[in-house]
Amino acid sequence: MGKFSMRIAFSEQQHPRYEQIARAIEGAILNGKLQSGERLPTVRELSTDLGVSGTTITAAFNRLAERGLISPEVGRGTFVAKRHEQSPSEMVGWSPRSVRSSTKTSWRKRALTNSRARLRSLYPMATDCSMGRPDAALLPFQLIKQALSSTLEQATHEDLQYSGPEPLPCFAARVLPRLRADSVRVSEQNLMVGSSAQQFLMLALEVITRVSGGSPVVAVEDPGYATLMDSYERAGVQLAGVAIDHLGAVPEALEAALAAGANAAVFTPRGHNPTGCSWSPQRAAELADVLAAHRDVMIIEDDQFSGVSTTCPGSLLSDQRIADRVLYIRSFSKSIGPDVRVAVAAAESRLRNLIMEAKSFADGWTSRLLQKAIAEVLADGELDHVLDHARDTYRARRESAAQTLNGCLFSVGGSTWCGPDGVNLWVHLSPGVDADNVIEHAAEAGVLVAPGEPFFILPGQSNWVRFNPCTIPVEKTVEVAQTLAKAIVRSVRNTAVSVHV
Repeated sequence: MGKFSMRIAFSEQQHPRYEQIARAIEGAILNGKLQSGERLPTVRELSTDLGVSGTTITAAFNRLAERGLISPEVGRGTFVAKRHEQSPSEMVGWSPRSVRSSTKTSWRKRALTNSRARLRSLYPMATDCSMGRPDAALLPFQLIKQALSSTLEQATHEDLQYSGPEPLPCFAARVLPRLRADSVRVSEQNLMVGSSAQQFLMLALEVITRVSGGSPVVAVEDPGYATLMDSYERAGVQLAGVAIDHLGAVPEALEAALAAGANAAVFTPRGHNPTGCSWSPQRAAELADVLAAHRDVMIIEDDQFSGVSTTCPGSLLSDQRIADRVLYIRSFSKSIGPDVRVAVAAAESRLRNLIMEAKSFADGWTSRLLQKAIAEVLADGELDHVLDHARDTYRARRESAAQTLNGCLFSVGGSTWCGPDGVNLWVHLSPGVDADNVIEHAAEAGVLVAPGEPFFILPGQSNWVRFNPCTIPVEKTVEVAQTLAKAIVRSVRNTAVSVHV
């Protein structure tokens, strides 16, 4: 077992010492200082080195074992868990076992909302980079205005009447070419229309619950979409975590979650929130191979960044082994506008019928006037120019901010994930640095960012923050990123003890 010096910044004002120790060891694992399969010091050795009780070390080991980062073996010791062959800096908490949670508290939404509300009241002039919003100035505002005006001028009395869950032919005709251009090969008979991606996610849950007999376990990306986790848990669902790397869900982690009893799996093929990672075609194929071996698992793709994405991973609908179980969802929130409450989904006949039946008992149908307006926007030749500009602008802002952050954080052990899509950067803090301190210091300096903890299945992950630089004008991106970097450096504690592992 090799030796190296690891610094833990103890602070009685932060989390309990066992959590601070667990985070420091986690940092050593993620940074590659502790290798897969390497044996850890004993509880007694660590307690002596750190001057803490054996109970404290045991609690830290238990926390790491819960996340699958270490593996105790009776009679042999405690070892770093074996991991998928990826660079440690490219992976978040990969575990051969699934992390499971079931609660109805919606703690993630409250944590994000309360943090932002408090900081906004204290620092009203701060630049808000804490939400996963698109830049409203990059949305096709004039095209929407024209389309709404034209739709109302041509509307008839029948457009205000009751309807059903089927999409209008004019809407389907404009959506299909864009889906096919993204290698999502579907026909009009596969399409459904809803009011949002969130609605389809909840309709899918209703179907999952019926099919599973009322006790669903859903595999979700960990970290992942906080609203989805809260929504499903509020509905009584158990969540099984699937760790991600720079290409999205890790196939081995997905296999572990499905083997542990997951009835369904939800994926973000591109523009993953909070990391911005996107599938490669090879990763999509690897996930399909895993799913093909689990015939009773429903598959949901939330393609939330379509329209302004730099990648084109296609859809699992293309794999005939699993196509009958796939629900593909596309919203227009990031490309056309969050307030345009229209989304489209695609599935083969049996699953489509189940989703449409659930839709008929929810809100019944999606506004025909809105469908016609969005169809006009999608048909407008100017739209592609607007989307191309937004895509290039988002990429420039992400890359500029990430380069600035990494240039400042390298010396203190931090790093930034910069995916090829999305509006967010996922910032891994230096070992021993707590996100709450960083967020406070950044707000004081004029920038609001979000804590990373609410994007995980289980609480306790306080060494990440989410930063959205894509709502900031390009000329301010570097300045704002520098402000955040300085807040992180400021949060690095000067008092530390050295632990030899």
